Amino acid sequence: MTVPRILIVSPTKREMDSFLPLAHRYKCPHLVCGLGPGSTSFELTKFIESRGAPYTVILAGVAGAYRWADVELEDVCLASSEAYGDIGRQGPSGIEPISLEGDETQTEFALEPGWGQIIKSDIVEKLGIRCGPMVTVSCVTGTSERARDLRERFKSIAENMEGAAAAKVCDYYQVPLLEFRGISNWVGDLDKKNWRLNQALNATAKVLEKVLGVLLN
Repeated sequence: MTVPRILIVSPTKREMDSFLPLAHRYKCPHLVCGLGPGSTSFELTKFIESRGAPYTVILAGVAGAYRWADVELEDVCLASSEAYGDIGRQGPSGIEPISLEGDETQTEFALEPGWGQIIKSDIVEKLGIRCGPMVTVSCVTGTSERARDLRERFKSIAENMEGAAAAKVCDYYQVPLLEFRGISNWVGDLDKKNWRLNQALNATAKVLEKVLGVLLN
């Protein structure tokens, strides 16, 4: 069995279609993991158990940005960390984390120490990639109140539905995770007429092409 050097993962077929030419060119296996943390955990674990752990996982797709972060639409962002944003209970002041005596549930994952060993910060900066914390939710944020709560609680720049799950799996198998997200919309804006999906995917594909050139050459 040949262990893949880099595995490219995307949540949906539409997102993966933007990266397939690169996957074929660089002979990288690819995986559509599905929406949400449950599907992502299952599909990524299944792949690793059947094919072996790759040297690096690249999770690529789109995300919404928080308006209060220093990020613009069509920017490409790299997650320095990931966190589960809505594990807990809904209280008067928003989502409250649950703490159970005697149980430990890891909900935050540092990613930069891992990928910092294979791609340097000066290269990230040179490529124009915005770097910062991201937050993963099971239910897309549809109000400015929840968006502000998540932004303030996690200091996150963008919201997605898969990153923390991928981070947990990669942490278990000790595989660096590079999570690239093109910003297609503002968190809380559910009107897809305002979204820039194609532009965000095209920008992400251009960045991914350069990153793969650095990692595989």
